[in-house]
Order: sequence, then structure tokens, then C-alpha cells
Amino acid sequence: MNTKNMALTSLFAALLAVSSQVSIPLGPVPITMQVMFVLLAGMILGKRLGPASVAVWVVLGIFGLPVFAQGKAGAAVLIGPTGGYILGYFVCTYIVGYVAEHFELSYKYTAVAMMAGLIIIYGIGLAGFMLSFQYVLHKAMPLERALNLAVWPFLPLDLVKAAMAVYVGVRVRRALLKTGLVTTKQPA
Repeated sequence: MNTKNMALTSLFAALLAVSSQVSIPLGPVPITMQVMFVLLAGMILGKRLGPASVAVWVVLGIFGLPVFAQGKAGAAVLIGPTGGYILGYFVCTYIVGYVAEHFELSYKYTAVAMMAGLIIIYGIGLAGFMLSFQYVLHKAMPLERALNLAVWPFLPLDLVKAAMAVYVGVRVRRALLKTGLVTTKQPA
């Protein structure tokens, strides 16, 4: 990884850390700005560097820096109610990054990629949420209750964040392509 890629990856890891602190407690899963920056990481950095930025952010949190939502840190966060969402961020950034690198850079394709990314985040996040309650907290968590706690309250705002990420992501990626800071296809 060259210096430019390390800087871009670190920048998005830092943006994820900061966006995690913009947090509104709402039960076991808080409202944060993370989703927008996860989507932007995939769109702007691509399928390789997007997940790498999430990995840097996670490693910082595992090693004790308070970079997760509400200033939390440590590996225990990964098996807690929000751990599935963090895993979903990796997959989301890869999918969004893949579309950014392999399809026409348009608002239409970007919107589809970001909606797919949201579905992935919610799907993996919901599964992790339910598993955390079942096996870590030893409490039953039926699907309907899990949806009411971990999906429905967040969906409207996340759709707004995704729309903002579509607009910003396309414009920033176009500018970075013109300057050569990112390429259409990242080297293997």
C-alpha cells in the first residue's frame, strides 16, 4: 500500500471514529453518523481500501481507543448488540466499492449500490443483534422485537444519510478521479 492509499484509508478510519461519537442513545443501538461514512468509504475508496478503513477503525477500537459509538472500546463491542452492524460495514464497503470501481459513475448506480449496502448492514446487523441477545446476554429476542429495536427506528434517517452519501460520494469520486488520487479499478 502506497502512502497516498494509507493516508486515504487513515482519513476514513478517522472519519468513522468521529462519526461514531455523534451519537443519540436509543436503546441498545444508538443513532450515529457511521452509516454515511461507511457508504462514503466504499464509494470513494473502492472495494479494497473501503474495507481497509473499517478494519483500521475496528483495530483501534479493539486496542482500547474509544472509537466505537458512545465512546466505547474493546473487543467486547464486537459481540455486543452492535457487533453485527460493524461486521456489516465490511461487507457494505466492499459491495459499494465494487460498484464504484466497475460500473458507470452515476447517481443511479451509486444509489442502487448504497441501498444494497444498507440492506447488507441491516441484515448482518440484525442477525448479530439477535445472536448477541441470545448467546451473550442470554435473553430471547424474537424477530419482530429485534426489528422494532434495531431497524425501524433507524431506517428513515439512514435513508437520508444514504441519499446524502450518494450525492457527496459521486461528486467527490469524480473529483478524485480527475486528480488521479483514485482510479476506476484499484490494483490487486
